[in-house]
Amino acid sequence: MFTPLSPITPIARTVTDWAQSLAQSLAQILRLGLVLNLTLSGVLLASGLLGAPGPALAASADGASLFEAHCAGCHIHGGNIIRRGRTLKLKALEHQGITSPEAIATIASQGIGQMGGYGPVLGPGGAEQVGLYVWQQALAGWESQPAPAAQTKNSRLGNPKAAIVEG
Repeated sequence: MFTPLSPITPIARTVTDWAQSLAQSLAQILRLGLVLNLTLSGVLLASGLLGAPGPALAASADGASLFEAHCAGCHIHGGNIIRRGRTLKLKALEHQGITSPEAIATIASQGIGQMGGYGPVLGPGGAEQVGLYVWQQALAGWESQPAPAAQTKNSRLGNPKAAIVEG
């Protein structure tokens, strides 16, 4: 009896076998990748390299870098992108009755108005460092000292006008 598909049948079986073998190999690779990913994540989490920075890291940073990391997004150069009148400029701070680094540290830690507190994120002593940095910047008018990222960028470029902040 004549069957028209008989010459194609061995090729189809070969392709089917190859596809099944490939699928099994891919499944093994995916399982291995998942196991490696979970193992590496566990090691990094246990060593503290994965997740939020711990208090020890926050405590070792200075006020400028803490401000740059957690505050500058809304308070660029001492301004305020959310509420114009609530800047970190000396005149605005004094208008609000904020007249010391300690008062700024309390606000950084506990929050005020729409701004939530950042005490846990800043870590032990971090709010005080940010308060002192903000107070010094307010007294200096904010424009006299560039943000830490700008200092790094300008010093790498050898820019003699390091006080100019691009932005």
